[in-house]
Amino acid sequence: MKIVEKYLWRSVLVPLAFVITALFVLWLMFDIFDKLGRLVEKNPPLPLLAKYFLIQLPDLAQSILPVAVLFATLYVLAYFSRHRESVALLAAGMSPVTLAKPFLICSAGLSVILYFLSFSLSPTAQAGREKVKKQIKQEPIEENTFQQIVYRSPMLPNATQSEIWYIGRIQLKEKKAENLEILFRSEPDGRDLSKIFASSATYQGGTWHFHNARRAEYSASQGQETLGPLLPELVLPECTAPPETLAAKLLPPDELPWPDVTRLAFDRARLNDRLRAPYETEHWNRLAYPLACPLLCLFGVAFGMTDARRNVAATIFSSVFVLFGFLVFTRLSIALGQGNRIPSFLAGTSSILLFGLGGLYLFADKVGWLWELQGWSQEHPRAAVWLRRVGLIT
Repeated sequence: MKIVEKYLWRSVLVPLAFVITALFVLWLMFDIFDKLGRLVEKNPPLPLLAKYFLIQLPDLAQSILPVAVLFATLYVLAYFSRHRESVALLAAGMSPVTLAKPFLICSAGLSVILYFLSFSLSPTAQAGREKVKKQIKQEPIEENTFQQIVYRSPMLPNATQSEIWYIGRIQLKEKKAENLEILFRSEPDGRDLSKIFASSATYQGGTWHFHNARRAEYSASQGQETLGPLLPELVLPECTAPPETLAAKLLPPDELPWPDVTRLAFDRARLNDRLRAPYETEHWNRLAYPLACPLLCLFGVAFGMTDARRNVAATIFSSVFVLFGFLVFTRLSIALGQGNRIPSFLAGTSSILLFGLGGLYLFADKVGWLWELQGWSQEHPRAAVWLRRVGLIT
């Protein structure tokens, strides 16, 4: 590696590490000042208190790393422009793409880290923090426990029977439920066929095992109820909906590991479109959002390769405007997708696609790719027609 390349990498890595560390420290300091007073009243052990604040770091990384890439890129390029180092490097024969390469490689590496964190660590960070908070306050811990659940089985084509579940309490980790009532109805006329009453149930081998269960049959002609005997255990092969599906309405998609989100997102057999929308949107968002690091890096390179002495205010304003617009548009599209207002794929990826095309266009204009495309199009008239239509050449 040449000396100038080593200098360029060192000039990128050190500020990037400093910006990331500074943002993490600032965020933690604000959080500590806000919550420390209420937590120390219980006199928790110092390791437990430190765990409460540090366990959220994977979740914070989702917000901090893309912002750090943008501001670190702007800082380094502004420093180069102010001291005329970028001018010297370009005058010495270094291409703008080579100058931008360390920024793009670092941002791609941070995207890989975000993919790794979003698999399980980031989604479960908030749930883990609430668990530590209950340990500090010496409260009973109930993980993944939900109460008062109503679940309707999806209406499948040619289905002759549907189910309505009323569950008093369900524990996802233990795969147990308490105080259940299951109403079986004929479709499409919606006539009550039978009903199951059970004090508890466990999910084993893909089916539910009901304990202390009793079944009531409803007569089609007279509408009378025939109550069966109390059984210590009752197994119904048709009751195969897993606990996560029964509690799908109450499971926050942003707090679930990625495999669970994907399973619920594409469970068309048990969940209708409205119930699947939040998980399908979250799935596409986790697939696309880590690309925010190279996306914002493109904007940083495009805005930073300028004369910092004259355009520093415009550069900062443009970068903040793009960052604010990207974050707002991302949150808005996710909210619309989870509410089943727009397709889940667009909700999860539209901000990356839209801002990515804008950043790539500005980057191509700054490094000269558009000029090269202009010359290439003169040799290919057919391609030039389409390039003019999309506005890439004039």
